[in-house]
Amino acid sequence: MILRIITGLLLAMWIPATMDKLVHFGEFSNGMLKQPFPDSLGRALVYLLPAMEILTVLLLVIQQFARSGFLLSAALMAVFSNYVGMTLLLGQHDLPCICGSLIPKLGWFWHFWFNLLFLALSILGYYVERNYRRSVGSVEPASRAGRPKDNILKSFFNSLNLKQ
Repeated sequence: MILRIITGLLLAMWIPATMDKLVHFGEFSNGMLKQPFPDSLGRALVYLLPAMEILTVLLLVIQQFARSGFLLSAALMAVFSNYVGMTLLLGQHDLPCICGSLIPKLGWFWHFWFNLLFLALSILGYYVERNYRRSVGSVEPASRAGRPKDNILKSFFNSLNLKQ
């Protein structure tokens, strides 16, 4: 149940953000070229970001690749959070937000906290998924078996009775 909620929240963020970039591609592309990095990087990111976001969505919805989806989501959110944090620190509040239609209305400060929330959800999703897979019969490597931390986490997630 927890995995489904986390996955649903991430998909509710990634799908509209990605669709907004694709539907308003010209606006997204222009906004990307106004960012404070070289135009060559901006031109590459115009295609790379939507592709990575689509890949994230696909990995999250294909159950056997969900852990990779959580990792990719966390990586993207870490990069985006870092960028928004730098924007705040440097006082560049006039830069266009290229994240989607909802986020610019939040402003840069709340955008930063929004990103951190979804970064935390991505990381939590990764660990819940990993521990769930272990608890349903995956073989644990001998070098990790029996470590107290692993046993505590396994007991905790088993007590949640996570079944899909």
